[in-house]
Amino acid sequence: MAGIQLKVIHRKASLKQPKNMCGNTNALRVTIAVWLLQVIATCAQNSVCQNLAASPTLTMFVDQLPIPPAIHLTNATLSVGAFKINQKLHRDLPPTTLYAYGQTISDAMYPAATLEARRNQPAHVYYTNNIAGPHILPIDRTIHWANPLHGGVPIVTHLHGAEVQSYSDGHPDAWFTQNGDHGPTYTTQNYTYPNAQNPTMLWYHDHVVGITRLNVLAGLAGLYMLRSDQDQCLTDLFPYGQFEIPIVLKDLQFWSNGSINFPNIGDSPATHPQWCPEYFGDTIVVNGKAWPTLTVHPRCYRFRFLNGANARFFNISMSNPRLSFTKIATDGGYLPPGQSQVVKSLMIAPAERVDVIIDFKNLTPGSVVYFNNSAPAPFPGGGFNPPQTNSVMQIKVAAWPSGTTNFGNSSTDVMRCVNQASSGYFPSRDFNGSLHRYLTLQEFDDANGSPIVSLLGNKTWNDPVTELPRVNSTEVWEMINLTPDAHPIHTHLIHFQVLNQQPFDTTGFSAGTCNITIPFGQSGTCFTGPPIAPAIYQTGLKDTAIVWPGNVTRYGMTFRSASGGPFVFDPTTEPGYVWHCHILDHEDNDMMRPYKVLPAV
Repeated sequence: MAGIQLKVIHRKASLKQPKNMCGNTNALRVTIAVWLLQVIATCAQNSVCQNLAASPTLTMFVDQLPIPPAIHLTNATLSVGAFKINQKLHRDLPPTTLYAYGQTISDAMYPAATLEARRNQPAHVYYTNNIAGPHILPIDRTIHWANPLHGGVPIVTHLHGAEVQSYSDGHPDAWFTQNGDHGPTYTTQNYTYPNAQNPTMLWYHDHVVGITRLNVLAGLAGLYMLRSDQDQCLTDLFPYGQFEIPIVLKDLQFWSNGSINFPNIGDSPATHPQWCPEYFGDTIVVNGKAWPTLTVHPRCYRFRFLNGANARFFNISMSNPRLSFTKIATDGGYLPPGQSQVVKSLMIAPAERVDVIIDFKNLTPGSVVYFNNSAPAPFPGGGFNPPQTNSVMQIKVAAWPSGTTNFGNSSTDVMRCVNQASSGYFPSRDFNGSLHRYLTLQEFDDANGSPIVSLLGNKTWNDPVTELPRVNSTEVWEMINLTPDAHPIHTHLIHFQVLNQQPFDTTGFSAGTCNITIPFGQSGTCFTGPPIAPAIYQTGLKDTAIVWPGNVTRYGMTFRSASGGPFVFDPTTEPGYVWHCHILDHEDNDMMRPYKVLPAV
């Protein structure tokens, strides 16, 4: 097989203008007016990329951990709107202006209400946009973005991890505004979720081309629980909000007035005036509160983690060495029966989910446990790690109220329910003879070494589609990471397995002096070691997984339902699907690619 050729591209910064702007003076006036309003709003407090002014000092563990309310989906259509709200994120911080989902502005919040769905019971959601512009965060207009003709804040909602027809997938170009502007792939605001896949925790979040990082950071995100009869035993043992605790992780930085401190001066301002390669905040926010506290009783609890941060990785551990996490599920659902993992830490990249059991039965009332974080930022190199970001939240163990007769179930009962829930949800897959695609992850810098663009396969979002798998086919996508960062690569529509990862000579590969298709140990190979089995945090069915720098990470892709059967919809219809880095600052510029599924042969 011929070696892969690496083409280096160079870009010049240019201010993108609305189409036909010169022939439409009204559009020109609107665009200039919106831009000036944004400049006035953001220039009052300059904020430099990765050199932000520190947040006000906030006392940790004074706010109770909020639990988002649950909405049970039925056959009726649920209307979900995006609103501009003010919400208290800490006792000592003024309310913060956010964007949030809700049925009305009065119940909109971050995180949004948890949507509860049942397997094989389709759900219908109608999304509305109630946000008037300008955006509360700085928009960098030198990167490709929605750029609505009449201003406003565009939105489009993606149900992350869902098996859905592409018109309901939240395609980045299917955005719409309050003013009635639409993106080029917009068809409807009525989305159908078949819910035919494995039971698991998904999440819904904004996905507009070029400003996903802004809309998600501003608060457009919520959880989506897909349950089934087969895991009802676990649902009964761990009622939501009582003994099943959702944990949505995020990092933010604040001004003293409570507003979000987001850079309006980029890392390479001559190229991108506002774009920052990664946003890292100095305050850890869990379920919409900075460093909250949770009271538990001495029994087993189920914690369902989501890393909802823009760029920060989390490596969560507990301060009490007697405690462990029993990991039972990941992005795509339960681990196979008997394969739950007892671990001391949870590595969670942006967009990944982890489902764990923690047993507090052996702790005496009055005990205090802390969730801590040891992941450097950026990951894995570090450099932006204020010490307070090592703390996440507090857990206090309280005595059972007098008269309590049910003290929780034994670990044996819990694992019996876990094995029952996971049975039959992990069909075997064989990737021998599969088509292999070789896909590079690249960053390009300016003359000062500052990143100015990130690409997949050396192509931009607007380049023609190059990944065209067929229904029912299996493929191996070889992610070739040439960058110094770890990237959480997410695929829409399907769940994959991480097959292995393998270190290679990035310099030789880029220079074309070695070949990535020659096995390790043979002359001319780029590989510097043999394939390595997936790390424990890469196991199970995944829709997002970490691709380490200097490694080729192999995704085993199956283009049919993760449950093993066919899709219950046609995945070949327009506008198609996408795959991208879930460091949202990378995704927006320009580390996202479209792909389309072709009919089976």
